[in-house]
Parts: sequence; C-alpha cells; structure tokens
Amino acid sequence: MFLVAVGLVGLLFGVGSSEVRRFENAAAKDIATRLTGEAVFVKVRTKLDPFQAMAGRIKSATISASEFSTDGLPFFTEPYGSKRGRLDELKISLTNFQLTGLKVKRLDARITHCRFDLGLAQRRGQIRLTESGTGTGTVEVDQADLLDYIHFKHPLLKEVSLQFSQDKVFISGQSRFLSFDAFVEIESRLEPVGGNRIELVDANIKVNGQEANPNSRKTILGLINPVLDLDKDLKLFGALYMNKIEIHGKTLRAEGIAKIPDRLLGTWIGQIGLLFH
Repeated sequence: MFLVAVGLVGLLFGVGSSEVRRFENAAAKDIATRLTGEAVFVKVRTKLDPFQAMAGRIKSATISASEFSTDGLPFFTEPYGSKRGRLDELKISLTNFQLTGLKVKRLDARITHCRFDLGLAQRRGQIRLTESGTGTGTVEVDQADLLDYIHFKHPLLKEVSLQFSQDKVFISGQSRFLSFDAFVEIESRLEPVGGNRIELVDANIKVNGQEANPNSRKTILGLINPVLDLDKDLKLFGALYMNKIEIHGKTLRAEGIAKIPDRLLGTWIGQIGLLFH
C-alpha cells in the first residue's frame, strides 16, 4: 500500500525521491533569480507524507538563503488562485543580506496553515502560495549596520555615533536644524510602535551640552523617528508585526507575528508572486 501511495504521489506531483530534489533545486534557482549578489545561496527543502500529499497536503517547506540583496520582500502570495492545496508549515531562514539598503544579520519565520494552488502543482509541479497563515518571526540587525542605515536615511546627521547598552541606545552627532548647526546627544529606549515602526521613546536629549527645550526635542525626534519603518523603508508590507524589541550585546532583535503578504496588484511586486516556480 505504501508503494502504491508513493506511485500515486508521483502521478499527482510528478515527483519520486530524485524528482523531489530536482523540484526543490528548480525552486531554489527561481528564487535566486529574484535576488542580486555575486555569492547568492538559496536552498529549498520540502517534507511530505505520501498519503497526505495525495490529498494536496505538504507537511513543510523550508527556504534558506544568504549573501544577497533585495529591494523589498521577495515572497508574496497570489490570493486569487486556488486554495485547495495545504502547506502545514513554511520556514524561512535568511542570513547576511541587504534588505532595501539595510544589512540584516538574520531573518527567521515559521508560518503555519498556508494554502497553495493544487491544480498548478499537479499540472506543472509548481507551488504557488495563495493564502498565508500566521506564525512567529524575528529580525536581527547589528549595531554597525544600523548606524550605516541611519547615515543613509538621515543625511542631515553628520559624524554620527551609535552604541547599544543593555536596553538603551546612545546616539550622538552633528546636525543642522532649520538655520543652525548643533551637536546632539540622545539616550533612549527603542520600542515597536504600531507594529511596523521602531522609534526612540523616553528619550533624554541634549543640544550643545544642554538639555533640549520642548521645541528642540520635538524637532529632533521628528527628524529621527521612526528609526526604522518596516513597511515604508524596507518594503515588508506587513510581513512582520513587531511586538518586542531586545538588545543583545551589539545586536538589535525584533520579534513579532509573521505572515506572507498578498502581492500588490498593478505594481512591479506582481512579478514576484510565485514562491516556487
């Protein structure tokens, strides 16, 4: 009975043990074409039970990638496709990559209860996500890389330094505010705001060695906040809803609820809707 089931799986998906690997390698190659870099590495692995696969159910799919650059999230769902196929768990592990100008140390996500187009899988051996469940996600950024991004995002800040210490961040630098230059020192906590923004909160601010007055404080925080907007700056489009930020040594770690967002119709993002193709 087991061998019969394996044979039926092969008829449905066109995969035997060697075909599974060819399928995974083709999926990895396709994902790699959507990334840039001289040393891009992508690996795809799937797990399935033959009996469940006959009904269009895959236990898990894992995407690992590193050493690449991408302008925005490279994974989206196609919400108007068939949702007959079931993917119990999607695992994503991305390391050492550039995300819309920010160097990211690590991004991990485990997302359950996804759906895919079963007909497309049967006809072409392709898996296209059509619905995402939710799960957990984390993003880690090193202190030096966040400083580089602050330089990039806030060109008015000159000679900026940034240090992590326990649960606080220390930022100092020369900046131009309206018609005058000033040396600014900030001691603050970093907190998630609205699920998609990292902002300075409860900040102590000095301007030229003196405590900032209310107007200066408002101007400075308005210039720097948000330190990072996951959707506007990084083009994650709701892929991670942050609920916690921690500092571990020289690494900033954001945690939250992860999902694969729907592709946006009428934009270039529609060109990367396929998870496996």
